[in-house]
Amino acid sequence: MDVVCRKYSCIYNDRAKCSRKNLNVNSGVDCDDIDIDKNIVVEDVSRDMFAHEPDIAPYHHCRNMNINCLATDCIFNKSHECFSNGIFVGSEIDSASCNSYTPK
Repeated sequence: MDVVCRKYSCIYNDRAKCSRKNLNVNSGVDCDDIDIDKNIVVEDVSRDMFAHEPDIAPYHHCRNMNINCLATDCIFNKSHECFSNGIFVGSEIDSASCNSYTPK
């Protein structure tokens, strides 16, 4: 499973990849494991995003990552575990929603 994360101020974010071993998605479809470091400066890449290749981690299959999910109406939820090929955690200001959530 590949876990892409846009919460760049989270201490587990490694160049847009989640470095946690276990992840919890709550019933509101938000990642519960966000741990924000207010000292991390998140650069605004919108002005020069096409000028150079972005610094993102290469794809890596997170075989050992367990994603517990309480969004029981998601098609990827089987007995409170996520069985998607990958998830995408968004960068909303007040939350970190699982943007891979797909209702049944």
